[in-house]
Amino acid sequence: MVLKAILVGLTYWIAMGRAQYYFSFAFRKPVVLGVIIGWIFGDVKAGLLYGATIQLLYMGGIEAGGNIPSDQALAACIAIPAALQSGLDANTAVALAVPFGVLGVLINNVRRTINSFYNTWADRFVEEGKYDQLSIFSFTLPWLTNGVLYFTPVFIATLFGANVVQAFINVIPEWLMNGLSNAGAMLPALGFALTLVVMGKKQYLPFFVLGFFLYSVMGFSMLTGAVFALCIAMITSLFKQNTDEEEYA
Repeated sequence: MVLKAILVGLTYWIAMGRAQYYFSFAFRKPVVLGVIIGWIFGDVKAGLLYGATIQLLYMGGIEAGGNIPSDQALAACIAIPAALQSGLDANTAVALAVPFGVLGVLINNVRRTINSFYNTWADRFVEEGKYDQLSIFSFTLPWLTNGVLYFTPVFIATLFGANVVQAFINVIPEWLMNGLSNAGAMLPALGFALTLVVMGKKQYLPFFVLGFFLYSVMGFSMLTGAVFALCIAMITSLFKQNTDEEEYA
């Protein structure tokens, strides 16, 4: 059981550690984690069932500006092992996942607070020209800190099983859970505000207006819009690169 707990803890660290963001962003989805955790416990079918059911909670959720309203990876990495060990039905697993998804927001904010101290050191190394030490404080230490924050709760919860997980939920005061829930609900608004700050810059306004009217007139899907946006961004970047090369030639 210790080995399984270690593997699930490492899985959550990989999902939320952000070592390679494009990979971890897809890996952290409950439906994906359900397959991995199911494989660890020797029941991929049940793991996928739990993961897909939990995923329904987060189908409409977005992480605007990088702010997560709920940590779906923590919800999955604690609820799915507990459900597999205790043979819970999918609906009970969902009920178990919800509070831990909210608590994951708190862990994420603790991570950001700690990383702010690392950023201070990194800025100092840039000013002093000590670039060989920059990677330690800009990547290595934050990533290892993420490991401690993310690995520990999942390891303990998986090792001691569903009863301890439920006991932990019962100990949390209702006012604290309500506060965390409200804080999580406000974070997407902050993300939208940060996104609007970027979109409000004069050089980006034409792209915003173009995208808005193309979507309104043509009515294409979000995926089609994303493909168009990617192509426009690459073309713009190519022209800018060629212009810069001509200026320095």
